[in-house]
Amino acid sequence: MLHYYKFCSEIPTPSPARGAYHKREPGKGWPEECPPMRAANSFGWDLLCPGDLEFSLHEEGWHLDTPLTLESDWVYSAGDDGAGVALTQENAWFWEQDQMLPHVISSEVYPEIKNQVKVSTFLFMRTESNELLYFSDIPNLSRPFRVLSALVDTDWYPASYPWHCVLELDPGTEKIRIARGEPLCRVFTVRREHYSAQEMPLADFEAYFERSQRWLSEYGREGDSESLDITGSYVKQQQLATFTVHSQA
Repeated sequence: MLHYYKFCSEIPTPSPARGAYHKREPGKGWPEECPPMRAANSFGWDLLCPGDLEFSLHEEGWHLDTPLTLESDWVYSAGDDGAGVALTQENAWFWEQDQMLPHVISSEVYPEIKNQVKVSTFLFMRTESNELLYFSDIPNLSRPFRVLSALVDTDWYPASYPWHCVLELDPGTEKIRIARGEPLCRVFTVRREHYSAQEMPLADFEAYFERSQRWLSEYGREGDSESLDITGSYVKQQQLATFTVHSQA
């Protein structure tokens, strides 16, 4: 289970992912009509852009045109006897050449990551024991930026800051805008387990292939060519994961 807490009340709530993200023109064969692709599209939760983000590319590099610093709805005191204060959080920030914290970026590396920007989700997140949180781009969605994938130990690491994702902006685009409420990145939980791959013995493969032919014979429908149409039968038997969001009343 994913547990989240908003930095402040105006932050959008995570949203269950959707099977389609485009309003298409009439026609058949759009990618999201493919059941496995639609299943990938709808797997996980979308973290929504907390506020309008606009980036512009100049000779000296990228610039954030919509800087925003939000204040938390709650206060924190480092000591029992101190007065609590609200915390602040910026919406986005870039790597800096020769920076030392939060980790070193040398002059040889900076040119390779100069198009990257860290964007805050303004969400604190944790998972259950032995559950990791996978950050990724929205599947099969073409945008002038991409989200770098990350797998975070959110079960034991109690981050003292809202989690952020890293975007890589397309240097072939001079201006990039992400509107408030648009999907920013995708997250889903993954079990910390041993995953293995093993080649099938011939007998196992023969049994598998025989089963595949029986399924095709039973559920395949005659198409316009020599191939059999299995789309309708696959969709009817497809077993999709479900994702929900529960907010505090």
